[in-house]
Amino acid sequence: MKRFLMSAIFIMGMPIFAGSLFLTLEDAKELAVKQNQTILAAQEKLKAQKANVDIARSGFFPSVSFLGSYTRILKIPAFTAPSPHYEFLPLNVYNLLGDQIGYTDPTLIMTGLDTMKLEFGRPESYIFRGSIQQPLFTWGTLWNAYKIASLGFEVEKENYEKKKNDIKMQVTRSFLGTVLVQKTLKLTEDSYQQMKRHTEQVEILYNNGMVQKLDLLRARVELSNLRTRVVQSKERVEIAFSGLKTLLALPPDTLLVLDDKPIYKPFDITLDEATEYALKKRPDLIGMRLTREMTANALAIERAQNKPKLALIYNYDYKKPVRLMENKWGSDWNVSLALSMPIFSGGSHINKVRQKIAQLNQVDFGLISLENAVRLEVKSNWFKLERGKEIMSYQEENVTRAEEAYRLAEKQYKNGLITNLEYMDTQLALMRARLEQLSSLVNYNVAQEELWTAMGGFKP
Repeated sequence: MKRFLMSAIFIMGMPIFAGSLFLTLEDAKELAVKQNQTILAAQEKLKAQKANVDIARSGFFPSVSFLGSYTRILKIPAFTAPSPHYEFLPLNVYNLLGDQIGYTDPTLIMTGLDTMKLEFGRPESYIFRGSIQQPLFTWGTLWNAYKIASLGFEVEKENYEKKKNDIKMQVTRSFLGTVLVQKTLKLTEDSYQQMKRHTEQVEILYNNGMVQKLDLLRARVELSNLRTRVVQSKERVEIAFSGLKTLLALPPDTLLVLDDKPIYKPFDITLDEATEYALKKRPDLIGMRLTREMTANALAIERAQNKPKLALIYNYDYKKPVRLMENKWGSDWNVSLALSMPIFSGGSHINKVRQKIAQLNQVDFGLISLENAVRLEVKSNWFKLERGKEIMSYQEENVTRAEEAYRLAEKQYKNGLITNLEYMDTQLALMRARLEQLSSLVNYNVAQEELWTAMGGFKP
């Protein structure tokens, strides 16, 4: 709901014309960053990675747990032993002649043996235990785990920046591509209207016997061809707008009005400067370097697995029976220092260390490969931009020549100085010159954005 309200406020801040949404290229890129599902998913992934950092940090603190249990024993272990039986009895008293003369006072005398049963425990026992466990020394394992989580968060931030740059690049291509097909449609419609007027003029001349039927047929064929191009251009415009709305996460029925005036802004930077900037600022390169550091920390953790670790454990019990023979509630506690160290693991430890070393080497090779790929991508886009500059330098002059040629051809055809075919060739050359100029301008702006993206989202 919060995301929806933010998007609504953002859209409401844009100019609205007759129920439509007006967008500049920068507006479109900003809107995509706020609403595109790929970016939103990347944001959630970033939040999850931040939670991993907090989880790793918690390993430094003591863990506290509680246990409550009730136990009922059906048969209690017992020990059976003989037990003498005593009674107080008077003893007979005799004289020297052996005659009984009386009795003594009652005296405790063993009169037999009984069986005694000793039970080890009580049929019911209760215990409530609180435990605190604090790692004291882990040979750097906890610290390296925290570093890995922190570096993972930094890697995810760089991945998020890369996704934003990629989405902005996609929006730039889609936005300017939509502008291009829109203007192509307008130029084609204008050419169609020009050809329609010319065809009507040819028909008049044909009816007056001033041109051959071949000229009329050629004009009508070209008019039909332009009409087909108009229909095809309308279809391309519809598809282009649909693709742009999908990138911007806008409803399909949204009426968009685009700023359809691409501007030529020269961007001067040397290839060495562009390459140096990219090697420092590219999010994927930064992420790969952070990944190498993470892998090194993982190797340190694995090497510490066969090292001794020390922990402090404290338990407090409130239980019944408190002791073996006392059937009453009472408390007890104990403190332990636990030292653990693996002795033999069947060689798994050394092989895991070798595995981490191999993974570290893989990252090193991958980093070198990525740096070379970045250099090549920057170089390719830099030359593409330079080529676009060169093309743009003579496009305007070329259109001016084509427009002048068309005006002259129109006058000359009316005066019968050129043929209908020559006139149509001139009109077609004008349309091509205008389309080429527009296409070159759009391609230049796209190439500029591609170079900025290859440099890591650089903005002058």
